Amino acid sequence: MIRLGRKSGALLLCAAVAGALVPGQVRAAAAPAPISWHPCEDDRSIQCGTFTVPIDWATGPQSGTVKIAVARAKATAPKERIGTLVVNPGGPGGSGTEFVLDGSGLSKQLRRHYDIVGLDPRGVGGSRPVRCAKVGKAPPAHPRNQADFAKLSAYQRKLYTACRTKTGLLYDFLDAGSVARDVDALRAALGEKKISYYGLSYGTWLGQRYAELFPGRVRSLVLDSTMDHSAPGTVRFSTDEARALEAGYAQFAKWCPTSKYCALRKMKKTNPVKLLDALMRRAERGTLHELDSPKERLAPPGLAQMVRTSMYNPLSWAGLSEELRELSRQKVRTIKRSAPDEPPDGAFIGILCADWSFPVRNYKDLAAVRAHTRRAAPHVRFNPLGWEAVTACIGRPRAAQDPQRPYRIIGTPPILVVNGVGDPVTAYPWARSVNRSIPGSALLTYKGAGHGAYGLSPCTRKAVDTYLLHGRTPGWGAHCPAVAPNFNDTRAQRRLDGARRLDGARRF
Repeated sequence: MIRLGRKSGALLLCAAVAGALVPGQVRAAAAPAPISWHPCEDDRSIQCGTFTVPIDWATGPQSGTVKIAVARAKATAPKERIGTLVVNPGGPGGSGTEFVLDGSGLSKQLRRHYDIVGLDPRGVGGSRPVRCAKVGKAPPAHPRNQADFAKLSAYQRKLYTACRTKTGLLYDFLDAGSVARDVDALRAALGEKKISYYGLSYGTWLGQRYAELFPGRVRSLVLDSTMDHSAPGTVRFSTDEARALEAGYAQFAKWCPTSKYCALRKMKKTNPVKLLDALMRRAERGTLHELDSPKERLAPPGLAQMVRTSMYNPLSWAGLSEELRELSRQKVRTIKRSAPDEPPDGAFIGILCADWSFPVRNYKDLAAVRAHTRRAAPHVRFNPLGWEAVTACIGRPRAAQDPQRPYRIIGTPPILVVNGVGDPVTAYPWARSVNRSIPGSALLTYKGAGHGAYGLSPCTRKAVDTYLLHGRTPGWGAHCPAVAPNFNDTRAQRRLDGARRLDGARRF
């Protein structure tokens, strides 16, 4: 969390923003005061501050207000400054201020010409983070029958109440539409007529929402590893997620026999796909244990989670190969005790369920989702993140404010969509769908695996930089070749470690 100190300036935006979705009908607040900046405690070369926005933009300040934390790294070449680049690292629940303080992973050229600005979205980090009262032990995240489903549903209802009670009215206004209005308040407070935006993963949905509400205030907009908010239905979302993880593992399986860093090469006649199949069967029978706990069973969800967390960056592949090798060497014995499920994250649920609708009425519906997902991804079986998203909203008493629907982004400059074909959580077909849905947008395809294409390839970095600096989008069919992991690249390893610090849960 960012420590903002006592001298943070405040900005009270008194004019309410219209709630309509049609571009051009949303007005900015009148005459906002500038932010009072001060050196951040964690890095005094970066500026920190706060500004104040209504909790409910439709009713204005009388509904209550919330201070939004913001950090700014000023352009290193002020005379060559282009403008402001607002960044969001996704999550949902990622801290934009920490993203800036950590260097944001952006090139020297971008940092030379842009003020890099990140805000903590409402309910996150320094922007009144979500708080939840205790609700007891969470039930299993993978119900086996209707009774288990009912327990999960009841728990989720209690969790909503616990978070709403502790957090207050703000918990009902964590949606991307509200945050997009906060971003436009930030734009006005900075004195900018237009802003550029780089959104990563879940941050791409915020970027799309901003472009939809405020098309005339966009200078340029990058959607890196793209969420598709037009994809309808629970089964579609879950199967897309599973196919994405399957595609990532397929690239790992292709790399493994070619690299001296793959521990599986030392095992005779070992195909990474067949090995995963065999380990999944053992996990189903209860004869695998956690690597760090011989007395706790490793079930299929835990094994799939192990795969998922290693697919975000190919630099994690060597470690995954060692883990799979160690699992294959375990003696076959029945392990009865299972590891407890991680308790749900109230902030993740509050944000996600404000913008996505995954109707699951009963155990029969959930079992059908699981069956479809298993067929879509026969080797990894399912994507734990997709499952978490679907089950997070079960039993929630408050419906999504802005569920999935067709896009209405009209009147922006060309938008750049970037995605890898082996991205494990934002499926490549989502990027293609978003590209088709936004008139004039361009799609840059990274042929490799990993999440966050900008940081995975010099080719993607160059294309994104060219777009943000000069406004030129890649041509139709533009792509960048896959980059094999270089385990001797200490700078790349530091970037990976930094990404893990920013998002330990490794979500969208």
